[in-house]
Amino acid sequence: MKTRLFIILFLSQILGSSIWGQFISNSERLQDIRRMLAVQQKLTAHSRTEIWHYLQKPMTQDAKQAMRFLYAYMPLSDMADYSPSFFYKNVQRTLEARAEMPWGKKIPEDVFLHFVLPLRVNNEHLDSFRLKMYPILKARIQGLDMKEAALEINHWCHEKVTYRGTDDRTSSPLNTMNKSFGRCGEESTFTVAALRTVGIPARQVYTPRWAHSDDNHAWVEVWINGKWHYMGACEPAPDLDMGWFSEPVKRIMLADSRAFGRYYGQDQVVVANDRFSNLNLTSNYAPVRNVTIKVMHVDGTPVDSAKVEFKLYNYAEYYPIATTYTDKSGQTHLSLGLGDILIWASKNGIFGYAKLSVPTTGSLTLVLDKTSLDNVTDDYYMVPPPAQKVMSHVTPQQEKYNDLRLAHEDSIRNAYMATFKDSLWAGALAQKLHLSSDTVVGFIQKSYGNWAQVETYLSQGAEISRKYVLAMAAQLSDKDFSDLRASVLISQLRYAVRPEGREQGISDGQFIRYVLNPRIATENLSAWRSFLSNQFGYEMVLKTRDNIHVLINWMQHQITINDDANVYSHSYISPEGVFLMRLADKKSRDLFFVAACRTFGIPARLNPETQFPEYMKQGKWLRAVFSAHAIANPVLGSLHLLNGDNPMVPQYYLHFTIGELRNGTYHTLYFDEDKKVTDFPQQIPLAIGHYVLVTGNRLQDGSVLSSLTYFQIKKGQETTIKVQLRQPKNILAASGKLNLNDLYIKPLDSTTPVSLASLSGGKDMALILLDPDKEPSKHILNDLGSYINYFNQGDVKFVFAMSQMNAQQSNELATYALPANRLEGIDLSDHLVKAISAIYNQGSPANLPLVLLMDKAGQIYYFSAGYKIGIGEQLLRIEASMKLRKKENKNVQE
Repeated sequence: MKTRLFIILFLSQILGSSIWGQFISNSERLQDIRRMLAVQQKLTAHSRTEIWHYLQKPMTQDAKQAMRFLYAYMPLSDMADYSPSFFYKNVQRTLEARAEMPWGKKIPEDVFLHFVLPLRVNNEHLDSFRLKMYPILKARIQGLDMKEAALEINHWCHEKVTYRGTDDRTSSPLNTMNKSFGRCGEESTFTVAALRTVGIPARQVYTPRWAHSDDNHAWVEVWINGKWHYMGACEPAPDLDMGWFSEPVKRIMLADSRAFGRYYGQDQVVVANDRFSNLNLTSNYAPVRNVTIKVMHVDGTPVDSAKVEFKLYNYAEYYPIATTYTDKSGQTHLSLGLGDILIWASKNGIFGYAKLSVPTTGSLTLVLDKTSLDNVTDDYYMVPPPAQKVMSHVTPQQEKYNDLRLAHEDSIRNAYMATFKDSLWAGALAQKLHLSSDTVVGFIQKSYGNWAQVETYLSQGAEISRKYVLAMAAQLSDKDFSDLRASVLISQLRYAVRPEGREQGISDGQFIRYVLNPRIATENLSAWRSFLSNQFGYEMVLKTRDNIHVLINWMQHQITINDDANVYSHSYISPEGVFLMRLADKKSRDLFFVAACRTFGIPARLNPETQFPEYMKQGKWLRAVFSAHAIANPVLGSLHLLNGDNPMVPQYYLHFTIGELRNGTYHTLYFDEDKKVTDFPQQIPLAIGHYVLVTGNRLQDGSVLSSLTYFQIKKGQETTIKVQLRQPKNILAASGKLNLNDLYIKPLDSTTPVSLASLSGGKDMALILLDPDKEPSKHILNDLGSYINYFNQGDVKFVFAMSQMNAQQSNELATYALPANRLEGIDLSDHLVKAISAIYNQGSPANLPLVLLMDKAGQIYYFSAGYKIGIGEQLLRIEASMKLRKKENKNVQE
């Protein structure tokens, strides 16, 4: 009652307040902030936090408006898991930068509010980066103009962070800096955080999925003197609007960004949510066409509020790169790149779909006339936007100077990385603690700059439970070791190993994986076990062990579900935050359930295939149900997958996926990445229902031969489906030829150049020219490692070549699993690059990496330039075809 009375008083104050109008002057925006503050306060009426009391504390006029702007549009995860004082300190720092930076007062109100003030960039854990780094970055850019400062900040970012692939959980800026590397989403989050820290507007831009290659990419746009420019995050170039992705970005179907709060800018808004706006930035990078989708009922009347998904083939699924809803006339519009896409419309479980070729068709009408599909196969040839050349606008001298700076920045970062603890130190720690040396060494090696936290956990945890201290840490992801906090794990361990922390009758393996384990999904690790244990008490533990519905009923009555208020962050709300806010989205509610069960000693998990929350009872997994319409224990049938006549054994997420029909659209099931179809069990248990098998064969030019086979799983019956990849008619054709006798490479361990002909030894050769420190080259090196056993069993000779300028980066190759039958060397005077460029019109500088697969005569059967995912698999596939042709030719001769 007191909370509700305070909210009423607070609303009356803000609605009648006279402070509105100086820092924020747009009357429409002011009105929307008032509206959304009322929405947020009503939403959090049962919260046990002190958010709204804090906003009444004395503040400057600008700080108060900034805080109200943030809280008007803030996602639930941020309201629940970060204190108002945390945001207030960052607001003060932001206003300080605005006052001190020469461009601060020149930035328009809307640009500042959307792209400087907010801390959150994507779904990262928020930290004190802005508070700690402002003095350092301020000194770094002293005396520079806005453009120079932006470029210099990116050089600073490169000193601290380089590219390396990691898992989907996004590290905070400080944690990324602490470990010295991150994937592109982390690099761009880090760089945006750095730019905003000194008051330079910045935003993360991403293509949700490439059209010509698997995977996606994120980069940064920076606002300089009234115009947005792009840059590669932690990848400094001599100028703005440059990056290794300048050519592949010409082939995108969509470039997307998010603006915190309601957006009043000039960019096309894909979706205008109450708390944020999705911006369509595609036309900044590639030719586009504005397409119109019309959705009709079977009687010819338009469908209002139909969900329209724009699905792009990528990683063997049709991934929705954008989702819009139709207006009252049944129409929706979107600007897209000039390639092929699958349009899927649905409402109330009824759907319709069709392929759209954007270059030739600007409109499409879909009829909602299906509730399921069985025994139907659709074959699609999906073509990405065409490749385009991009010419450099800087001089060779500028490129050379920038390369020298990059090398110096690498040395700074490498010197920091040299402070990470090695295996000898870790072995000594293990001996001191009387713990397994191999295990402790592995943990320390994965901790990077976070080794002190891991050491503290092991030292103190061993005193709590020598039996389980390593077992708990072994459940963590590799990334967890680089940013875990010892206090969190120590708290988790201490409460888990108490006698009352474990239900009777479960095995030690079940206890370790599904009770002791502090990692549930991709949430930020927190000390939820001690918190929930103290809040609920032991009586609740005993009641829930006896009847799981005690916990489920408590959650149904105490926790309000809102799936709209947390979309901006895509972050899990911590179990503590859910308890205190009494508010969650569905995925955070499910996380809370698992955390509560584990706190009570009950084995629990998110199902690895469906992500539904489950608990174990008498050795069986049962689904937790929070809705009267949901099915607690789904009726099962089974799926049997057969391998068709394929050159290679198809792999999950590379060649095929399985999707389940739910509410009018198919959702991909989460099986292990790269799992071979022959490694699936004979019978895959699936809930009865309707499914689709998606297959795809990506060709050298990026196009895809795809099939969608729809089938049904029936109660107690086995459904058999063959995974057959479509093959091109002319799979093998030489696209060029190199004279291997005239081309030389200098091995790294020799001073004498050798010819490619002598290296091949009469066998096929894969020639890879790369820049080991650049992301596209790192991708190919990772790719090859995924197929190392295949390559080691084959006859292909691998030759890795780099320019003399990049010779110092050759040590980078030693960090990857590369084929044993290889040679690493220097492309003297870039002769190899020039010879290849003459055939394929690569221009200068070449779009590295260049990847060729040749026979002993130098006939080129595979060529790739620049960024591409899946090259390892494509090399294997082409090599298999080359072997088959040789065998056929030999048989003909005999």
